[in-house]
Amino acid sequence: MKHFQPHEFRCRCGCGLGMDSMSPRLLEMLDEAREYAQVPMVITSAIRCEAHNKAVGGKPNSSHLKGLAVDIAVHGSSSRFAIRNALIAAGLNRIGTGKNFLHVDIDQTKVPAVEWVY
Repeated sequence: MKHFQPHEFRCRCGCGLGMDSMSPRLLEMLDEAREYAQVPMVITSAIRCEAHNKAVGGKPNSSHLKGLAVDIAVHGSSSRFAIRNALIAAGLNRIGTGKNFLHVDIDQTKVPAVEWVY
């Protein structure tokens, strides 16, 4: 990966799950999105074990559990706009918008081409 480091994709609880549990396709698409965005993309949540997912209030069917999702920090409307557009340009079309983050996933068991607000 050109723009990200393996530690960014580790489960935050310290259980040992990491980048090797992430979808290679998602990682490639994120690197492509970073090229388009031309702004930093800080991963705040990636793979999660079941215990960590429950601790942070994640849904039981969270795409984070399968290594198919990440949350990306956003700092204001300009970075949100740039990152969101870059994700779409890279082919990512399941995007959730929170106040300080964007969720993106490639979970094919869920409805494609959607955007939602937390």
